[in-house]
Amino acid sequence: MLKTSLACLSTSLVLCSLTPAYAQEFDAVLQGLLTPEELQIHQQVGSQQAEQLGQNACNALAAGSSVQDFATEVAESIAQENLPQAQLEARGLYSGKVIAVGVALFCPERFSQLQAL
Repeated sequence: MLKTSLACLSTSLVLCSLTPAYAQEFDAVLQGLLTPEELQIHQQVGSQQAEQLGQNACNALAAGSSVQDFATEVAESIAQENLPQAQLEARGLYSGKVIAVGVALFCPERFSQLQAL
């Protein structure tokens, strides 16, 4: 699941780099990258919690955590939700996009850390 999330991060990075955006546009940018299944997850999670995950990613990177370490923490948290494998993978992909958009908007100075993946 982590490898899938990281692959999704790479795809999101390309798309985010083409879209100049600001923090107030987080939800619009994120929703533009989501698949229909991921949009359903986003509706369940909520914009505020998604934005918080993006900001948490920035905080973790600023504190010296690697993107892989932060993604592993998120993946472990998702794994504890006791969902079927397909839903776990979908949540992992969704979270990867949230992290990518969050870093692109809230801490663009850390964007190179994502591009290194």
